[in-house]
Formats: sequence, structure tokens, C-alpha cells
Amino acid sequence: MKKLMLADWATLVYVAFTTVVLLLMWNVMDHPYEMLSLRIASVAVVCGLAWLNSRVSHSIIWFARLAFPLAMLGVWYPETFEFSRHFPNLDHLFATADLRFFGCEPAYEMCRLLQGKVWSELFNLGYFSYFIFIVLGIVVPLCFKREATERTVFIITAGFFAYYVIYLFLPVAGPQFYYAVIDASTVSAGSFAAVDNYFDLHPDAPIVGNTTSGFFQQLVVLAHQGGERPVAAFPSSHVGMGTVLMILFWKLRRWVCWAALPLYVLLCGATVYIGAHYLVDVFGGWVTAVVFYFFFDACYTRLARR
Repeated sequence: MKKLMLADWATLVYVAFTTVVLLLMWNVMDHPYEMLSLRIASVAVVCGLAWLNSRVSHSIIWFARLAFPLAMLGVWYPETFEFSRHFPNLDHLFATADLRFFGCEPAYEMCRLLQGKVWSELFNLGYFSYFIFIVLGIVVPLCFKREATERTVFIITAGFFAYYVIYLFLPVAGPQFYYAVIDASTVSAGSFAAVDNYFDLHPDAPIVGNTTSGFFQQLVVLAHQGGERPVAAFPSSHVGMGTVLMILFWKLRRWVCWAALPLYVLLCGATVYIGAHYLVDVFGGWVTAVVFYFFFDACYTRLARR
């Protein structure tokens, strides 16, 4: 079998870790057999593509090996909720942190102050650009610096998995879910009650503010309907991975980074504006992004030599 790529190893390590957690939590999980089957299938695909690539050395197979870990990120993300739902919710602590640090609830105040379709569409464009950034994460190195493609995909994949591991055990749903549970009047009054295991019992909790009055807002709503769960608010992986990708763009082609900068700024603001994150989540995303980028970049440099 052809040598596994480091992005393959990132997937296998994440699968192995979550399998251990799954086995430990087996009796409380809703559909453990399906989750275990998904892990077995993922390992089979990773190893199967590596084996096929050892028999047929073709760029299409090489690209499929790179694309598979990225494509699976959309599957692993909502699944983090299946683990975190069994721990007491912590949103009241993060909402309180926003109030104490900033003197208000930024997610509530941004929507109140920046009303209208123009603001809504701008921020939803920024939020949706997150998915464009991920695609560019593989397209840019392929087009301009092919030898850096495997490193780039590894950093992206490992970065996402690092966030997912945090989300497994840190049940923070974000304002868009939490505000709907405690009522807007209590938000404006700065009163944040603990909701404990509410989201375990109500996994399809209502989302505040998701109307479909604009094109980009509709795109964001569709994306949320496809995989958004009351989980993964802190730290913000949108801000975190957006920052990691901006660093990668800077390393690969600086003009791409400059071109993406306006969307990146909108993306960071949009995470709070649409209620996906508290403002402390954004700061958490920035800090973890720097740590994750340099850590996984160093890991690649060291491990790729072996």
C-alpha cells in the first residue's frame, strides 16, 4: 500500500480517538452502531484510496485522497453534538462572560443596531464565504504551489479535528440557540439561566433570527439546515479556521490573502451578527488559530521527513 499522507493520519487519529470515546459512552449514545459503522467505512476508504494509488499512480486518485478528509469534515462536524449533548450546557457562562467583558451582549446588540437587508446580506455573505475559503484551501496550492498541497490539506484537516475534539466535551450552543430558549427579554435584562440538558432533550431547538429575506441569508439558512446543531460555539471554528486559511493564503500567494481580507473581516463579524457565536468565541478562535497553525505546520515539517 502506498504510504499514507499525513492528512490520512489526521483522519485515522481522529477516528481512533472518537471511537474510544464512543465505546466509553456506548450505553448513552442514541445510535452507536451507525457511528461505529461510519468510522469503519472511513478507515476503509482512506486505506483503500492509498492502496489504489499504489497500484495506479494517477493525479485524480491523488486528488481524491486529498479531497476525502476535507469532504468528511461536513459529516464529522454535526456528529460532535451526539457526544456533547450528554454534558450540561454552558451557554449561560459564555453569555455572562460577554456581558462582563464588553458591557453588553454583542450578538444581541449587533442585530439591534445594524438592522436592514444591506447589513444582513453583507454579514451573511461574509459567513457563507467560510465555505469558499475551505475550497480555496485546496485550489490555491494546486494552482500556484502544488508541492505545498499536502501540507496545506494536513493543516486544514488537523485544525478542524482539533476544534472538533474540543466540541465533543464543551457543550456551548451559541446565542442563536440559547437566546431562543431563555427569551429575548431576559437577554436584554442580562439574566442568563442555566439550561442544563435542554438541548439533549430538544436537539432540534429553534434558531433565533433565521429568516430568508435575502439571497445570502437563504444560503446560510440552507447550510444550517444541512448540519447545524446546538454545539460548537466556543472557540469559533469559523473564525479560527478562517484565520488559519488566511495565514495559508499569505504563505502561498499574498494577493489571494489581500483579496480575501474583506470577506474575512465580514466573516469574523458575521459569526456574532447572526448569533452563531458570542464575542468571546471570536477571541478564542483567533488565539487557537495561531496555536493550531504553528503547531500543525511544525508537525508536518517534522513528520514529513520520516
